[in-house]
Amino acid sequence: MKHFRAALPALLALAATFAAPAQAGGSLDISLADDVVRLGYDATQMGSGLHVSFAGLHHEDDGDMLSAGLHVVDVRPSTSHMYIGVGAQAFVFSTDDYDGSALGVGGFFRYSFPAAPDVSLAGYAYYAPPVVSFMDAENMIVSDLRLQFSLLPTARIYAGYRYNSIRIEDIDKRYKLGDGAHFGLTIDF
Repeated sequence: MKHFRAALPALLALAATFAAPAQAGGSLDISLADDVVRLGYDATQMGSGLHVSFAGLHHEDDGDMLSAGLHVVDVRPSTSHMYIGVGAQAFVFSTDDYDGSALGVGGFFRYSFPAAPDVSLAGYAYYAPPVVSFMDAENMIVSDLRLQFSLLPTARIYAGYRYNSIRIEDIDKRYKLGDGAHFGLTIDF
């Protein structure tokens, strides 16, 4: 927990640095399950294709995880139903027994079905190999897959499945943090 608290000011400073230029608007994501809450913020800087993201996950019993990401997205006008971003996420986690951090590479997508444009499939996936996993983490996988429905042009509800797996160093064990089914709401502003 000591490492987690030490990393929190650095992640908040990073958030303040990148949130200021991303004034094209953004989105707030609220995900809930019985024991888990995840809050996320995403924004793309107008005309640049620079996309930033910040999120915090809390599990009542298993621990906490913070993330900050930097991605590129295609900003050209398009009639495509696909929206994709590729980049990296920095993760910091803390549990009762383990603390760690990792740098994962991957991306996210959202695909709106042409026959039903209010329905979309969205998700993200990141992998951090051992070379960029630190403290108790040997490697890390963070992913989520969602089926969304647009209630309004600026609000989507969803149901999804999250898989967060951390291989703990020096023991043959994968620690799951916030895994399972969840539902939520994304608000664009």
